[in-house]
Amino acid sequence: MAGEGHLASTSLLAGFESLAKIDYDKPGTVYLTLFQLSTGLERIMKIAVILDYKVRNDLANPSDLQLRRLGHSITDLYSALRVASESHAMTDGWFDDDTLWGELLFVLSEFARGSRYYNIDQLVSGRDAPDPLIRWFEVHMRIAEDAVSCERLGDIMQRARNHCEALGLFGWEMGPRGQPDLTIDVTYQLEVARVTRGHCVWTIIEILKPIYRLIERLVNEVHQTERQKGIEDLTVPYMVEFFPFCLARRKTAIRRKAWTKLFHIAGRA
Repeated sequence: MAGEGHLASTSLLAGFESLAKIDYDKPGTVYLTLFQLSTGLERIMKIAVILDYKVRNDLANPSDLQLRRLGHSITDLYSALRVASESHAMTDGWFDDDTLWGELLFVLSEFARGSRYYNIDQLVSGRDAPDPLIRWFEVHMRIAEDAVSCERLGDIMQRARNHCEALGLFGWEMGPRGQPDLTIDVTYQLEVARVTRGHCVWTIIEILKPIYRLIERLVNEVHQTERQKGIEDLTVPYMVEFFPFCLARRKTAIRRKAWTKLFHIAGRA
């Protein structure tokens, strides 16, 4: 399980770092961010699912088939863990589907289940799937509007207006929402996105916090059962040690740009 902990941790940290530097003028940065975040979320939640199964089944591991049945649906995994947390009286910190956090999970789940192949599908006349870049940008804008004051948004619009007037940019262009917009509006949208990238990181950490606490509880219960059975060599590591960033504070999450070198876990210096 340590290997899975390394993979989930590395994927999430890389996703945070990519998200903190995301550039919607460079679509590759968006795809990379979504891939890393969806992989990391799926992996950390499957770790919790395995631990919950061990607790409920006298330390037995789920079969490969049982795990495969879970698929790549991040929303289904999240719902399953929320139910598991209720049996441990750990109901704080979970989010409903109709919230901002629920929408973020849905978009990442949509990406993990199929829209990560969006570009290939377009080339081969594949299935009709929503453009993940547009879907994610809409979520980013929701986060921005929730995090930034109207006064600051007004200041950003004024800077966008000044910029476009100085350069004579009064035309139209395809914006990050996937539709033609005035250049001034696109400039405004991209600047709002730039200054709120850290808020997106914090939103994901908020989603991770109850999962972190659940993993901590489940590992403790597995260890307790092992001690009761006289098992001296614990079979499950202290999994939360792979995810210390889940304890990050809001100010830290919003401001930090470098994540992958911040937490050095069980490696060599």
